[in-house]
Amino acid sequence: MKSYKVIKLKSSLKGGFLGSSQRGAKKFLFLVSCFLFLFSGESIAQSHIKTEKGNKIEILNANTGFFEEINGVKINRLIGDVQLKHDDVLMFCDSAYIYKGTNTMDAYSNVKITQGDSLQMFGDSLKYNGNTKLAILRGDIRLINNDVTLTTNFLDYNRTTNIAYYYNGGTMVNQKENNTLTSKQGYYHSVTESFYFKEDVVLINPEYKIEADTLNYQSSSEIVNFLGPTTITSDDNFIYTEDGWYNTVTDKSKFYKNAYLFSEDKLIEGDTLYYDRNKGYGEIICNAVITDTVENLILQGDVAHLFELKDSVMLTQEALMMQITDDDTLYMHADTFIVSTQFVVYDSLINETDSAKIKGDTVRTMFAYNHAKFYKSDMQGKADSIVYEFSDSTISFYHDPIIWSKENQITGTFIYLLMSNNKVDRMFVNENAFIISKADSLRDNYNQIKGDSLVAYFHEQEIHKIVVTDNSETIYYAIDDDGKYIGVNKMKGEDMLIFLKDNEINTITFIKDPEGTMYPLKDVSPKDVILKGFSWRILERPNDMFDIFIQ
Repeated sequence: MKSYKVIKLKSSLKGGFLGSSQRGAKKFLFLVSCFLFLFSGESIAQSHIKTEKGNKIEILNANTGFFEEINGVKINRLIGDVQLKHDDVLMFCDSAYIYKGTNTMDAYSNVKITQGDSLQMFGDSLKYNGNTKLAILRGDIRLINNDVTLTTNFLDYNRTTNIAYYYNGGTMVNQKENNTLTSKQGYYHSVTESFYFKEDVVLINPEYKIEADTLNYQSSSEIVNFLGPTTITSDDNFIYTEDGWYNTVTDKSKFYKNAYLFSEDKLIEGDTLYYDRNKGYGEIICNAVITDTVENLILQGDVAHLFELKDSVMLTQEALMMQITDDDTLYMHADTFIVSTQFVVYDSLINETDSAKIKGDTVRTMFAYNHAKFYKSDMQGKADSIVYEFSDSTISFYHDPIIWSKENQITGTFIYLLMSNNKVDRMFVNENAFIISKADSLRDNYNQIKGDSLVAYFHEQEIHKIVVTDNSETIYYAIDDDGKYIGVNKMKGEDMLIFLKDNEINTITFIKDPEGTMYPLKDVSPKDVILKGFSWRILERPNDMFDIFIQ
């Protein structure tokens, strides 16, 4: 065996073999840009200097060198302060084997690779092929590029195909962006400028945490793509998607496939979720569902518009509202639903230091516009518009309102309900108040109550008392103890108090100027049993939740 002392050589390299620099993404998944920094810019991913295939690996220095030939293979064995060069890449190690015939090498212990001024790679061992330009690093690997550090035990880089790949786990830390990303596998394709992180991808930032199956980052467009189940968790909300993208330049994003967002006791779902962070505007296309867990409210529609800054939402196209209680559910349909949040000032004070103190409440209101119709097992109704005030639990009906409660049909110019514990406590009917109920299911006989206005009081979800104010009139069919009709009672006065039992008139008391007539059934003419303004609209009454979609 022949041995020799290797002469230490000195060489200066001008620049790196990659000339382009890479912009980092701005924020959010912009975090994945840390991988971009590792393998782009002046890194080994982008090579613009052409080298002939087969350029020989050069020996620059070694403390000791041996020449060996094993099974016809010529080997240079180098020990101590080994320095090597291929094209414009420098490699360092404690010992190395150079295989001249194949232009390959193995390096061991304290392996270091440098590229330009910014890229450094460290590992326990290195296999490098000068012909295929494939570098295989193993062991305690660190790849450092500017503010980004990648640590892994398995890293392959093919300079011919410009693909870098780590597997069996890797961690990247971006000191500047304060991001830490871990995944089982990571790829970079320099031709398409794409980055892929696969299997158990976790990115941690002080403001959010992302867990994904696969992330793809397009450096040319600076768009991040979510491929597979992904969650984004922050103090403000939680997002789940199985497909989608985020533009780190415009701060716009879209989420598809089983996507949903949970924020401030609200669950937002839909086939497609679009969000513009700068404008605070979101849009849900197809099968939009918004669930308010505080109000036990569910809003559905094919299109939803979200206004984050105003904490408001608008739903259109097959819009449906459901409010769920312990024993029943209220269903409401309209052309458009709007839930609006406003801060209402009720006091403003100036203190001794002339600084303003403003007092007020946050008021949430739901508007149901055009062709509003609702169904509940014990009450149904419709109006052109319905307004629900969450703060005082009132529901107002505008423009030709009509409500059915058990056997009673109630109409007026304006109606509003006062709720208590999700149940109707009182009903106020202002102007042209009219209540009709059928006295006999087999005949067209109708009990009627009419007045300028009235208040109906509910107990156990049934009307038990009615107070009629001004121009009060009533027609009701009187029956005896055997349930037989004894005549028709027609009365009028200024004010009227009515008590009901089992949804039937029990007693009627006129407070002022009463007058009336009891007609025997055989002497009653049709005009005597119909009050002015009578209109029986039973065909408009919804019989189930599906009828509310029929206009």
